[in-house]
Amino acid sequence: MKRKGFTLIELLAAMAIFAVVLGIVGNYLAEQNTLTRTNQARSELQDRIRIVMQVVTQDLQMAGASRYSDVSGNINTSVSLASCTYTQCLIAADGGVQDSFQVQYLTSLQDASNACRRVIFDFSGNTLRRSDVACSSPANPQPLADGLLALDIVYLCSNGNRLNGYPDETRCPTGAAYPRSALVSVVGQSRAPVAGVPSSSYPTSSGQTVACPAGFLCYAMSQEVRMPSLKDQ
Repeated sequence: MKRKGFTLIELLAAMAIFAVVLGIVGNYLAEQNTLTRTNQARSELQDRIRIVMQVVTQDLQMAGASRYSDVSGNINTSVSLASCTYTQCLIAADGGVQDSFQVQYLTSLQDASNACRRVIFDFSGNTLRRSDVACSSPANPQPLADGLLALDIVYLCSNGNRLNGYPDETRCPTGAAYPRSALVSVVGQSRAPVAGVPSSSYPTSSGQTVACPAGFLCYAMSQEVRMPSLKDQ
């Protein structure tokens, strides 16, 4: 007589095998989900830090720029940067690893009445803010990037001195020297915790160390930014 169906032992064995397979598949899917979220957090963090570096670089490079071109590309000498002197083209304050600075310059991207720009970077907690207004207008800070652990800037004077702030009449006297470039370090952390990430640390331009807490991804960038227009002031 042929046996139909499965015995209890066979069913239990099949269920056990299915449970093991299901567990393996579940763990794999969970690991893939965690990896996807980690990669997304890393990509967002890197993009955020690159944007900060790009914006800071552009404004530092423009510091003291005093030529205004009209729509035809001709220099309009009636638009001047008269209010920008050595102590206004660049004003930089040492905030540890969260520095602030202000620059003034002319930009041809605005109409003549608003061509003179006063741009200020500062911090509110770990949020970097940027204010971009006409030179005669009050500051209007807007959030640029959150989760920013450091914007550390060292200015290199034309006489070879390194400056944590500017003006500095002792180490970089106006009329005799000028800031020729800036060493910029930016460090940020992910917005959300990421499991399994150990604590880490990053050196900055001024020789300080920024601690990244365990459970968060961090990313750092450093580069030298030339400031050619300050030589003409």
